[in-house]
Amino acid sequence: MIQPFSFPRATVTFARPSLATLSIAFLASIGSVSLSDTTWGQNTEAPPETSMESLSPEAISFFESKIRPVLIEHCYRCHSSDGQAIRGGLSLDHRDAILAGGESGPAIVPHHLDESVLWDAINHRGMRMPPNAKLSANIIEDFKTWIEMGAPDPRIQTGVKIQSQVTAEDIEKGRSFWSFQKPTKPPVPTPNLQEWPKSDVDRFIAATWDKHDLKPAMDTSANTLVRRLYVDLIGFLPDASAVQAFEMAYEKSPDDAVSKTVDALLAKPEFGERWGRHWLDVARYAESTGKEVDATFPYAWRYRDFVIDSFQQDKPYDHFVRQQVAGDLLPAPTDEVWAENLIATGFLAIGPKSLSEQNPRQFKADLVDEQIDATTRVILGVSVACARCHDHKFDPITQEDYYALAGLFQSTETCFGGSRSLRNRQPSRLIELPIDDLGPDAKPIASSELAKMKEQLSQLEIDLVEARRAQRQPNAPTNPRNRFLNAAILDQAVSQLNQQILSYDSNGKPLTLAMGVQDSERISNARLLARGEIDKPAQEVPRGFVSVLSPQPASLSHKTSGRLEFAQWLTSRENPLTARVMVNRIWQHLIGKALVRETDNFGLSGPPPSHPELLDYLAVEFMDHNWSIQHVIRTIANSRVYRLSSQYDPTHLEADPNNLYVARANPRRLDAEALRDSILAISRQLDPRRPRGSIIATWGQTILGPNGPAMIPPEALRAILSDSPEAIGSLLRPLFGIRNNSQPFDAPTYYRSIYLPIARNSLPRALDLFDFAEPSLIVGERESSNTPEQALYLMNSPFILEQSDALARVLMQSQSNPITRIEQAFLEVYGRKANEGERNAALAFYRSAVQGEGDQPSDVRSFQALSQLCQALFGSAEFRYIP
Repeated sequence: MIQPFSFPRATVTFARPSLATLSIAFLASIGSVSLSDTTWGQNTEAPPETSMESLSPEAISFFESKIRPVLIEHCYRCHSSDGQAIRGGLSLDHRDAILAGGESGPAIVPHHLDESVLWDAINHRGMRMPPNAKLSANIIEDFKTWIEMGAPDPRIQTGVKIQSQVTAEDIEKGRSFWSFQKPTKPPVPTPNLQEWPKSDVDRFIAATWDKHDLKPAMDTSANTLVRRLYVDLIGFLPDASAVQAFEMAYEKSPDDAVSKTVDALLAKPEFGERWGRHWLDVARYAESTGKEVDATFPYAWRYRDFVIDSFQQDKPYDHFVRQQVAGDLLPAPTDEVWAENLIATGFLAIGPKSLSEQNPRQFKADLVDEQIDATTRVILGVSVACARCHDHKFDPITQEDYYALAGLFQSTETCFGGSRSLRNRQPSRLIELPIDDLGPDAKPIASSELAKMKEQLSQLEIDLVEARRAQRQPNAPTNPRNRFLNAAILDQAVSQLNQQILSYDSNGKPLTLAMGVQDSERISNARLLARGEIDKPAQEVPRGFVSVLSPQPASLSHKTSGRLEFAQWLTSRENPLTARVMVNRIWQHLIGKALVRETDNFGLSGPPPSHPELLDYLAVEFMDHNWSIQHVIRTIANSRVYRLSSQYDPTHLEADPNNLYVARANPRRLDAEALRDSILAISRQLDPRRPRGSIIATWGQTILGPNGPAMIPPEALRAILSDSPEAIGSLLRPLFGIRNNSQPFDAPTYYRSIYLPIARNSLPRALDLFDFAEPSLIVGERESSNTPEQALYLMNSPFILEQSDALARVLMQSQSNPITRIEQAFLEVYGRKANEGERNAALAFYRSAVQGEGDQPSDVRSFQALSQLCQALFGSAEFRYIP
């Protein structure tokens, strides 16, 4: 048994550097800087001999006489705040800027010539500085001496300190706001309708009716209630037998019928899939980066499965949060727990990313901003990211609060994968998990084969340099095999082969990889950025939390990022927001509207809760029951409020037109996944198994287009790696570049919708049309639209036609005559018998279709008529809405 905290730092895989790779980087004017070492305007701690206090007079004299004059004469024009522009993001007019560097990484690494980009540049190796004429040998020798002695530099950026407009008094006053105070369990009220409530939840709701002179709607029918329960808890409609069984049990004892059904549904594996999807909405889950370069995340599915399993296991929510914010820092008694913790940190890695951003400092700043926004809005329901450029406009959250959190994530390495290419300027690592969790196709390869692949990669990199040169100089001589290849094809080939290599260890054993985060080797506070601009750093801000929510300053070690302490603070019972925000989300998913209507805005600009005492009651109940999500669901689903019908009453419309006080149910349309999964279940086509990985995982790390990945087919890649120009030509001549050789995003698959490929720029149509959560955003509540495009999809999409045919086949095989087939169709789709008018109309339609003109046999006509009836039922409002 491995003892807690005895695990080594998670290993990571790196893109293998080579001379050709560095040449490509220089030619593209992009550096090879690791994001873990990228900071903005950071007060990078220098070695003791180079700190300002310890600079000797001799060191200062050397800099002032030998180095500063050269920088002023040859560099400041392009690389200073007083020059024409700061090219390449590199400023050389003060010490912090030189150490932070620009797009190509730190300009100077004290004592290390080989790691200093400026040293290579002044020697005209790759980049050339100055660009026209090389510095004299004596000056270059002076720079060598200067770097080796630690790059002493007395120039300190003195100017800027940003003063917050939010005072200590403002923050103290802000702590009195309702959501910034710790929830306490209120006494349960006694409403006027003392016989109506069945639970404490009902008593809180009924007490509010008393204040607004409201009476509840009648209870809904058993048929509607069981459909509501199935959709809310497992995400698709019940079959006819389940409806019939519930109706019979409900007639005997409504309370027992509901309680037993709730318990049975919570125990089903489909529960984890349904409620896991709710979390993925706010976690901005997707399998690609989105934005200009939509690169795949082939290991995102591991995080998806972690979320599903966590909900299925009813994992305590506080632990669930800690795993996602700081799983890499939690103790783990086994390799399996350690792997799960690492996968959980995919929450911080899975957001959208702009891979075309050339400046690594800007990319890092944007990445950190996205992580701050996700953690604070999803878990706390407040938007700290609004304070990136200035103090928060509404809440007592300062710009210093933002950069206190930024220091935590700036000191964190985000591992999302992807090797450098012409379109991906921000490569990243992946985390190697301490377990073997490989698919059946993953097999080891011989070390000799791995060595051969590395040799082929080196040759491809050289070919890519040649191809890029040929683009600029069309008449330049070229390798015969390359006359069929352009830079785009070679760039993709380099990327694909590199990823193949990175999927094995040095012995050829396949690696188990995941997205996630880990502490950076460089722990640092962030500098506050004036107006959020990376080239305008002001004062350093100690790492910490949000002041208005944390009266005591955080005490963080200088050896770790502070994310573990942050995660513990988020999940403390003293934190006023975490439990409230989650129970508010649960209430919204079950009742249709949240107690705090803006689920991600518990700040001063957000709406107050409609039932503040109920919100606090549920929050404390949540924590008292070990942060059990299923306990809160069970509490709400067993309430009488949950059973209300949506029948309108004129008094409701006058006193509470928006149903703020829940005197009736809110009719709801089936969301995208429930609609698709219900149709598949009714047609008997739903595959309830969990697939391994995802479609996108099979594509590896590549760039996506609207129809799939821009991948080189395996046979074409093998030809590229061969020495046969004829084979290359025969395979690539028709491609005119890189072709799509993929399963399209809408390819037939009958797994549950949560397992469909979620590429940010190319969502499956069955989801996108029906208001699927925008995967680049934090979506606390989905829209619910009713559009002509949806109606057309339900009328004539291939999916609907296929499922209508499938249900028609079931009916033809199970029933012997048209009347029983029609009656069974209504039972299957609506969960109820057809009334006399519906039965007569359906039978008339059926007979008309069978007797129509055409040469088809009668059994074919019968099948087609039945399929058309099924299609009409699938497209009806009764099927798509739960009243």
